[in-house]
Amino acid sequence: MNMPQKVIVYSPCDGEIKKLKELNDGFFSEGLLGEGFYILPKSSDFYSPFENGKMLQIFNTKHAFFIEDQSGVNLLIHIGLDTVVLEGKPYNVLVKTGDLLNLKTIFTKVNFKLIKEKKLSLATPIVLDNNENPGWKFVWKTKAKEVKHGDKIGYLIYTKPKSQVISNQKKPLFSFKDAIKNGISFKNRYEEIASNIYHAVGEKNNYEKYYNCVTRLRFIIKDKSLVNEQEIKKNKIVKGIVWSGSEIQIIIGGEVEKLKEGLDQYLDNFLKSQNFELNNKKIENKSLGKTFLALIKGVIMPGLPFMIGVGILNALAAIFQQAGLIENVAPSAPFESYTIATQLIYLIGGGALLFMGIFFTYNAVKYFGGNPILGLGMGLILTAPILFKGNLVISGNGVISATPWSLPLITSKLNGLDYVWMKIGPSPGSIITAIIVAYIFVKAEKFAKNNFPNWSQSISTPTFSIFIASFLAFFIVSPIVSSFEAIIGFIFSYMDKIPFGLSIGLFALLWQPLVLTGAHGALITILQMPMMNDPEPYILGIKTIQILAGITFGTLGQVGAGIGLAFITKNKSISQILYGGIPAGLFGITEPIIFGANLPKFKPFLYGCLGSGIAGFVAGAMGATYYAGIATGMGGLFSILNANGPNGDTKSLIATIIGFAISLSLPALLVAFLAKDRLSETRGINLTNKIVNKIVKSKNISNKILLSSTKDLNSFYTKEIISKIKTFEKNESKIQNIVSRINFLHDKDEVNKNNLANKFNKYKNSLELSKHKSKLEKKMQNIIEKLNNSKFEIKIKKYELDLEKQKVNNSQIEKEIKIFTNNNIIKAQNITNVLKKIISVKVANKIFNKYWNSLNSVFINFGYEDKKKDKFSKQDKNILKNI
Repeated sequence: MNMPQKVIVYSPCDGEIKKLKELNDGFFSEGLLGEGFYILPKSSDFYSPFENGKMLQIFNTKHAFFIEDQSGVNLLIHIGLDTVVLEGKPYNVLVKTGDLLNLKTIFTKVNFKLIKEKKLSLATPIVLDNNENPGWKFVWKTKAKEVKHGDKIGYLIYTKPKSQVISNQKKPLFSFKDAIKNGISFKNRYEEIASNIYHAVGEKNNYEKYYNCVTRLRFIIKDKSLVNEQEIKKNKIVKGIVWSGSEIQIIIGGEVEKLKEGLDQYLDNFLKSQNFELNNKKIENKSLGKTFLALIKGVIMPGLPFMIGVGILNALAAIFQQAGLIENVAPSAPFESYTIATQLIYLIGGGALLFMGIFFTYNAVKYFGGNPILGLGMGLILTAPILFKGNLVISGNGVISATPWSLPLITSKLNGLDYVWMKIGPSPGSIITAIIVAYIFVKAEKFAKNNFPNWSQSISTPTFSIFIASFLAFFIVSPIVSSFEAIIGFIFSYMDKIPFGLSIGLFALLWQPLVLTGAHGALITILQMPMMNDPEPYILGIKTIQILAGITFGTLGQVGAGIGLAFITKNKSISQILYGGIPAGLFGITEPIIFGANLPKFKPFLYGCLGSGIAGFVAGAMGATYYAGIATGMGGLFSILNANGPNGDTKSLIATIIGFAISLSLPALLVAFLAKDRLSETRGINLTNKIVNKIVKSKNISNKILLSSTKDLNSFYTKEIISKIKTFEKNESKIQNIVSRINFLHDKDEVNKNNLANKFNKYKNSLELSKHKSKLEKKMQNIIEKLNNSKFEIKIKKYELDLEKQKVNNSQIEKEIKIFTNNNIIKAQNITNVLKKIISVKVANKIFNKYWNSLNSVFINFGYEDKKKDKFSKQDKNILKNI
């Protein structure tokens, strides 16, 4: 099946037809918006100009529409001249963006009387934008002067564009004269692209907020007519544009995080704008799962590089301790008795992890749209070192340890120890507390800004916000969170007593879900309470905390699942996340793998937990234990030291190594053989058809449209069609590979250019006072030569040429897939229309969404389409159950 080279254009209404140049409006007639024709309409109903099309965009003022044919080409229909001033009053739009259209579909009804009363022209230009539709031309065929709705007007003809030849000649980036005068500076590549997009969307006055999801940069737009889509698409990083109501979604792919950071940087550096709130009321409605994922990523991910670095340093410290190079330090112990090396390593590694709450609070305040500097202050209040002048414990050998100050509210005896069920106190590492307090702080800050006099804002806003957040943090949030953590700790303290390795298995199985709740830090503290009260036996290896062995199995299970996913995924954006996240996971940092890949896919996360549980059970049954007196930072593979202990426990060591092997290999195999990179079209359609067939049987329905449509969908995806989809996936994967290489070279080129620019500027500053001015100028000229002839440029151009070829090769298959996908969506709509007469509209729409997600599965997987909400609620399930 080849893409049609000719698309018929039909008249959307009755009227008199003329060529655009006869319009004489100085705008359409000059071809500024493309080529085409115009109609003086005589009928008020407007239909699709294509036999099978889709409503691509509806302007806010309802006077103009972009309609797309199934081949991908689109036309602009602009009803009336200067009718934008009427603010949509004459137009009764009957469809919405994304709806499928045919020659019988009325998309709008127009009140001509209102337009004529304002003495405005009814002339309706219908144009093809050649920049928007490269390779397409409009050919006028009709000889009639009067047309009826549905009459053939002409054709849109497609000719394959010639590949552009990249010229070897280029204008130098810098001249020596200008560089000597002004110095040299570079914008970050993503900052440069972001600035182009920023101006193309109409700058800060034309959007309410911007944010990003996994693959798209999104703006909530005020006036769509001010958005220059062509300028946005000129950026090579942009893969496409999708409108969802007033939100423009710019499809980027895996680089979207860097582009968002580039936009942040651009606004900070050049606009100094404070008008962008991350928690705007008009944000996209997200599912609870997506909201939770975005929140955790926004709070934890920015601090991961620091956590990784500190974690590795802690692990190295553990090795030095076992080798006898440094001593084991108890928290808050007097340092004067330790060597300088011991003190330094402890301060760098151990000290930082005690106060991670500062990072969490800062990031959470920033995420919710508050003042990040004040958020940093809140983090310091919650984790202030002065609070650690609390409870001192002196063991028999003179080791001093300390716990943060706290005021117990509810206590009881547990295994001979005072167990605190509720307390007032600080939260040095609680993610839950940090997020809740940050949210309260931002709400208080916004309240103050909206209600306090402007002249007092600089004093009243921070004072009020800090007081409210601090008071609620210590007297409301802290007691509630401490109770939640105490209950979890109590449950797991008894789990440690389960024999035959089951305790370690269960703990490993549940470890990563506990990490998601943020309660894992407090849980470890509770499980280590016996060691805090009497650390000496644990430091000497006399006592162990067996259940903690499950932590590393739980960690490595997600790494194993990530390895399995890396083998099956065709999405290079996910591959890049995994390639960067797997090494970090081996050192105990699983957040990049979990939030970037395993959890969004869900099954890899589930198999990671399952494999961890089995590994923990096997290792526990074989005698694995955990010597908690050895500090190994973030754990990971370094926790092998905890298995060996200070005295060399061979049995535990062997059992743990076997557990490591199982926790890495089993989840990898489960994901590779049982998980799918995406839901196949056939599988998705079959599952949805089962739901429809159940409804048909229960209602004893014999509807020809419904039965034929389900049958057609069921049999459509033949081996030939599936082969085309697989070819598209394979080609798209190659495209992402090339893009990844180009980005890598751009990054290296940027670093090289910045280094050269810094060196040039250094020479420039010392030029006047230099005794060897001519030698210095020669060095500076050499730098200009290197900047103007980058060693990476030839490679980048070669890859860019390969990229264009791959895109051209894949575009034909992509258009073909889109054509039959849209045809199948029409069938799914037909099924839904019948179902709406039988069951609730809400349930019928979710069934349609299931069809839509199945049919667009390949495009969803690569981020070109967003998955529609198709999960049935309890109420929906009850409706289906009672049919």
